[in-house]
Amino acid sequence: MPRRNKPYITQYFERDRNAFTALFRTGHVRYEHLLQCGLADSRIKNLMRDGHFEKVFYKQTGEIKECYKLTKSGRTLAYQLWGLDKQYHAQNPLHDTVIADKYFSIPLESRDQWVTESQIRDKFLERLDELRNQGKEEEARIYEDMHNKGLISMPDAVYVDENGTEIAFEVVTNTYGQEEIQAKETLVKLMNYGYETSKA
Repeated sequence: MPRRNKPYITQYFERDRNAFTALFRTGHVRYEHLLQCGLADSRIKNLMRDGHFEKVFYKQTGEIKECYKLTKSGRTLAYQLWGLDKQYHAQNPLHDTVIADKYFSIPLESRDQWVTESQIRDKFLERLDELRNQGKEEEARIYEDMHNKGLISMPDAVYVDENGTEIAFEVVTNTYGQEEIQAKETLVKLMNYGYETSKA
């Protein structure tokens, strides 16, 4: 069969933006999440045929499950069409789909203010700059040093709840040690976030 040169999808809509954004921010999403964005089966298939989405299989409580993630081409397209950058780096589907569940459980306006792990890192560095500008060089250096030693660590995401409070969200897996949990909590305290965890 001759290779198809023309893409299956030539026009993108708000529902596509929603799906790409969700994948960009959470790493992996499930089929029902894509449906929530308004994508039909045929649309999902064509996004895969065009090489933007990839289906991933994983095991959960002995069952084989499936989810989706963006390919390199999908990430490039998301940046070109909607300026999406600072993506959440896809990890374990088991971990990331819990993030996706949280993402889709909050109102649309809260999703718009969702902040990924790498964006939180930027905010942390801005906070250090603020401390330096306030003449608190020593304090900034201590936090910087803690971060370099892994004693300060970024949560998976931050979202704004209905009261306007910034909430740090972390998916805790059974591989987490006490030190890792402590490193997240230190960041939360420094940034003045609320804190919420969920188990994967």
